[in-house]
Amino acid sequence: MVDEYVMRERERMDRDYENIEELNAYQEREKRIFDLENELLTELAALRKKKLLSQRELCEIIGFKQPVLAKIEKRKNSPQLSTLIKILDALDYHIEFKKNSK
Repeated sequence: MVDEYVMRERERMDRDYENIEELNAYQEREKRIFDLENELLTELAALRKKKLLSQRELCEIIGFKQPVLAKIEKRKNSPQLSTLIKILDALDYHIEFKKNSK
């Protein structure tokens, strides 16, 4: 039973990905995105606390309900870019782009 599952998964992977390097590159990109999102949301919560704002107070400023922000900070919801911009603006921060160093 397990061998059949493994065989089906290998066949699926062969169909979906040209080679293992492509799969590894995809997984690495997904991990990097996950890590960056986690870092960003951790930093957002830290900035809010540094400003001595409760979730409820920040939500009053940006016009959201507190459970929305709580889910974002707990990583239960991924915020849209417009939501991030509103939060950062309320905290007196902005998004800045930098070239990755590889």
